[in-house]
Amino acid sequence: MKVSDHSRQPVAILALFLWLSVAAIPAHALFGVGDVVFDPTMYASQLLQLEKETATVTNLAQQLQYALKNTTGGGAGIWASNQNLLTNLGELINEQKGLSYTVQNLTQQFQQVYPGFNAASTAAVQSPQATAETTLNTLNGALVSAQAQAQNFAAEQAALQNLEFKNQTAIGSLQAVQISNEIALAQVQQVQMLRQLVMAMMNSQNVSAANQVNDRVQSNLEAQALFSAPATPGTQDVLHAEPAPPEQP
Repeated sequence: MKVSDHSRQPVAILALFLWLSVAAIPAHALFGVGDVVFDPTMYASQLLQLEKETATVTNLAQQLQYALKNTTGGGAGIWASNQNLLTNLGELINEQKGLSYTVQNLTQQFQQVYPGFNAASTAAVQSPQATAETTLNTLNGALVSAQAQAQNFAAEQAALQNLEFKNQTAIGSLQAVQISNEIALAQVQQVQMLRQLVMAMMNSQNVSAANQVNDRVQSNLEAQALFSAPATPGTQDVLHAEPAPPEQP
């Protein structure tokens, strides 16, 4: 069957119309199905933005973790008071029957043990033998006090080792600061122990010196009493007798 030119014209027009319709579809769609066309530039831009946001979140997480470490405690509470030990060290001199700085009426007891020139006016004055015993007991008590401190060295060493362990395992600034405070408290405690030893030494030195002074004073008082006492009736007063005149040749 022969097709005329007039019948072919509408077909050509329809084909041209379809071709123009396809050419007018946007670049991101194909055949009207709606498939998105891959854009490398847009993908790279979005990927870079995602990497930046991921780095920001990672940085914030690291800062949060660092802040958490620096605000985590756990280094405090190691220090413990040694008030009982200090009190017992001072009481050891008193337990040895010495004259200790810990007694309440220290001045009164000191005057009773070492009355000096006030022997006649001081109540409950001890005998010279009791005074010497008190002095020896005080010196012995000071030695016992020093020995008790030496026996506490093992406990102190264990505390220092614990502080060293805490110092090595500190995980943040807060724990490091707390450990430093604990070490400072331990140093103050050692100064207190040293002060106690100095007081015990001063205690024993003062008692020993007081004993020597008191002995000299008592000897002087006895000599004065001997020279000033009147002679017993019936005996020759040798101390107050006039010297005999020299013999004449």
